[in-house]
Parts: sequence; C-alpha cells; structure tokens
Amino acid sequence: MQELAGELERRAETRKDYIAEQGALHVVVVENGIGGIALDGLNGDAVPIAPFAHRQIADHLEIPFKYYERMLGQEPDLLARNVNTWLGRAPGEKRMVRTLDGQARAFLSSRYRPLDDFELAHAVLPTLIEKGVEISSCELTETRMYIKGILPGLSDTLPEGLVYGGHQSIGMKALVAAIVISNSEVGAGTLRVEPSVFTTFCTNLAIIAQAAMKKYHVGRSFDSTEDLEAFRDETRLADDKAFFLKVRDVTVAAFDEKRFHEAIEQIRGAGEKKITSDNLPKVVEVATKRLGLPEGLQTGILTFLARGGDMTAWGLSSAITESANKVDDYELATSLERAGGQVIALSDSDWKAIGAAA
Repeated sequence: MQELAGELERRAETRKDYIAEQGALHVVVVENGIGGIALDGLNGDAVPIAPFAHRQIADHLEIPFKYYERMLGQEPDLLARNVNTWLGRAPGEKRMVRTLDGQARAFLSSRYRPLDDFELAHAVLPTLIEKGVEISSCELTETRMYIKGILPGLSDTLPEGLVYGGHQSIGMKALVAAIVISNSEVGAGTLRVEPSVFTTFCTNLAIIAQAAMKKYHVGRSFDSTEDLEAFRDETRLADDKAFFLKVRDVTVAAFDEKRFHEAIEQIRGAGEKKITSDNLPKVVEVATKRLGLPEGLQTGILTFLARGGDMTAWGLSSAITESANKVDDYELATSLERAGGQVIALSDSDWKAIGAAA
C-alpha cells in the first residue's frame, strides 16, 4: 500500500491533460530502435504514444488494429500518413489527450470525465482503514488501478453440504466479506466498487457483480477559447468532490451485513445446481465461452474442477477462481474472479446450458 500511495502521489504531480482540435494534432515518425510514431501538437516536443493510446487512435479513426500494428512495426511512414490524413478529415473535432511522464497514455473524446486514481484512493482508503479492512492486494496495470481487501469481522461458515477440494464447513468461518475497487484513468472501463466473497480455505475470491457500482465517464464537456488547454488538478478535484463522496458511501455499503448474507444464500443456491453432463470438458468449454474467458484457460479450470470434486455451480465457480491464483496477469486474474461470481449468480436456465452441456 505504501508503494501504491507513493506512485499515485507521483503521478498526480506529473500528469497533464490537454484538449486539442484534431487539426492541431499530427503524428511524426521517430526512431526508437525499430521505428515508430509520436504525437505532436501538445505545446512542446512530440511525445511517445503508449500502447493503449495506439489502440484508441486506431479505434477513433476506424483503422483496423491488426493493420495499424503491422504499419507501426513495418511501415511507420505509411501509418503516419494514414493517421494524419484521417485526423485532417475532421480538423475541428476536439480530443482529450492524457499524458504521464512525457508519454501520451490516452486519446479520448473531449467529453471524457476523468476520475483519477489518486482522488479515488484518497476517498476510499480512510474508509477501508476505519472499517478494519485488510488490504490483500493492490496493483497498477497499464490501464487500471486495483485495490482488494477483506473484512475478517464479517464472515460466515460455508453452507452445509458444500465441499471443495475436501474442505467442508463444519465450524469453520470459511467465507469472508471482501471488496474490489478498480478504476481506469485512460478509458478502459468504468470505476467499480464490487462487493465480493473470499474463501479462506483456498484463498479464492469471487466478485459478486450484481452489487457493483459503475460510473461511466461521460456527461461533461471541458471547453476553452483556445485550441489547446492544460487543466489543473484543482479543477478536477473540485468538480469530482461530490462524486467521490458517493463512492465513499458505496464503499461502506459494500460491507452491509444483509447483503453479505444474501451473497451466502446465492452460494448455497449454487451448491444445489448440479452438473448433469457426463462430458466435463464440454461443460468447461461452454462456461468459458459464455463468460468470455480465453480458451487457453479451459485445461486448468477442468483440472481444478475434477480435483475439487464438487460437481455443482459452486464447484465450477471455485475452479474458476482457483485458476485466478495461478495466472501471472493481474487483469486476467481479476476477470476470473469476476467470472466466478457470475457463475454463482446464474439463473436456472443459464446454468442448465452449462451444467447439461453435451
């Protein structure tokens, strides 16, 4: 947490946002060992473009990204001509460019609403500490910040009859209230405050998505009398103060005892939904496709499902969340934790399509 706080403070001091008309922006070819392009027109020298911003430029200009990547790696001059041509087709359209450490990290609509990690952490961390939450994990990825924690004071036994990997619920406070807070400063999804359930005996986390708070980055437009303007941090802080107070309140509500026990009832219900198919590989295949998980994870999930020995929706959920502990990619691990929560909350009809897959 100290490392995270230090990095967030450093970023808050060095980040800059610009609004520019497309006619004021262009890309130039630079030499960085294999060639590439940089963005020019931001009140100074051309700045390198981060990988995610490259994707946003391609999406905005409707250039297929595979072709964009190919030009970037093999024909940067051709890519620069393409990008500059399409930027010039709408010279008056305004874009927001977010920079950090002298690099363009996001290329967004001028109506994008920045909700920054530093302000989010400032809003929620005192609340988490006050509630007695133990921070179990935190991370800054290329596109998102994550804070994950558990509240040992709010726990329950595993519902009777549920088993996973030989573990049972006899007298064991196996399920603990948890929370996942995440945000993207670059337009890679919404701000989320997600109540979760942590399983102590196998250190698995399932995110209960139905109770998640989502805030889409739309609804305000920054404007200026000039083509280009850098916004001060104080402006964003004042504009977002009321919103982050709401985020704080939602963080408190995430540990509501009634909601936690409703989640336990969902888990109990998942334990009653049986896998009736004799073809476990097909069950896992259908589940991963419906949940939008990479095909390459199927073997691992199947192994954990068979080893766990619980042929129910709960068992499949646990196999998926156990897989999250085995992957190195933090974003992918969180997606698996979220998918585990989705399995727990499946309707009877949606579960039948998975549990009876043949």
